[in-house]
Amino acid sequence: MEGLRLDGDMIISKTLSRTDVDKHGRLHLPKSQVLSVLRKMTYATEERLLNGIELEVLDIMKNHSYSVILKSRNPSKDYVLGTGWSALKYSLELKEGDNLKLYWDHLNCKFIILNCEYSLIPF
Repeated sequence: MEGLRLDGDMIISKTLSRTDVDKHGRLHLPKSQVLSVLRKMTYATEERLLNGIELEVLDIMKNHSYSVILKSRNPSKDYVLGTGWSALKYSLELKEGDNLKLYWDHLNCKFIILNCEYSLIPF
């Protein structure tokens, strides 16, 4: 992995709260970080975000991918991962207090999980 450089503006980092891991099935994302990533998503219009955009999340350590829905919630313009988040959360055994890092690979139009156990990846 020598020479690998990740654009820090494409990383969404979140310490999971109780509401992120409870039964509601959605992950609230930091707005400023999502807005930074959205600049590289040319197809992410306001209308499409209100309806939800299906995205792939890749776990490179397990070579497994998940399908999740990224949505903005009107009128607050908060951003969440909705449908698909629960499957990802349970598969990764995420709990309150865990830090989740997602890297937007704009060339392949998918998120890559950069979780704490993947600290060998420089960023």
